[in-house]
Amino acid sequence: TQAVGGLSGPPLRERARDMVAITRRRLPRATVVGVGGITSVDDARAMRDAGADLLQVYTGLIYEGPSLPARLARGLR
Repeated sequence: TQAVGGLSGPPLRERARDMVAITRRRLPRATVVGVGGITSVDDARAMRDAGADLLQVYTGLIYEGPSLPARLARGLR
């Protein structure tokens, strides 16, 4: 059998942020969701600064635990 895997989490961080910035420039009125490599408040802030209106985390939850969304929300206030 052949196994197929994906790339997620921190290895995507920089590229995901770049794509958010490109999307924001090309579609300035669109709602942009930043996803990829968000595991800390600094990551979330950088994604928001790149132009994300909303943030999505998945791999960060696995490694940082279920308290991550609350920590991100507090840190971004």
